[in-house]
Amino acid sequence: MFKEYLETYKLVIVVLGNFNPSIVQPFWLAHKKLIREKEAQNAEVELVHKEISRFNIGWAHFEITPQRFQITTTQEPYFEPVRDLVVEIFKILKETPINSFGINHLRYFDLRDKERHYNFGNKLAPLNNWNEFLNDPRLLLLQITERERRDGHKGTYNILIQSPDIQIASGFGVLININDDIKCENSDFVTTFSKNWESSFKKADDTSESIWNKINN
Repeated sequence: MFKEYLETYKLVIVVLGNFNPSIVQPFWLAHKKLIREKEAQNAEVELVHKEISRFNIGWAHFEITPQRFQITTTQEPYFEPVRDLVVEIFKILKETPINSFGINHLRYFDLRDKERHYNFGNKLAPLNNWNEFLNDPRLLLLQITERERRDGHKGTYNILIQSPDIQIASGFGVLININDDIKCENSDFVTTFSKNWESSFKKADDTSESIWNKINN
């Protein structure tokens, strides 16, 4: 049911480690046969510098700093290509020190009307608990973290719910942001990342649906 209200699904892959931002740029990707030459030619390059590289190849946006490598897409047909691109980049940059990575699922929902929007926040955090302190309280931000991952990995699993969200035209938006962060200091990044890809999506789907069901029961 929750997908009926889904406006945008943004996937953000974050890798933390030590990087050289000036290496990863559109024509380097094309030279390594990771994207097409035409994609490199048509890329929107904002900045390529030793401290930051930021560019867009149409279906994915890159931002690389010395400590952070990030790829973002809002086009679901390209989720798998983004995974493949990350894997192939770090097969080439296999000597790069990597500490952790995150597969982050940001879902923007349009609840469409004031009552449904109010009830969403009220079910998660009963708003009458705050009437003594606040006039007409509303849920703005709720974050829950898993203190110890149940899958055995070191890292964190965070659920952040934000409302209202200005990216929804109706004004009755909710963001469910699931941050699936795994440490990989003593393991091979490419292997760990690949093995956890499908389970990350399944858990994000199950989590979002569970939240939605609790709200609508």
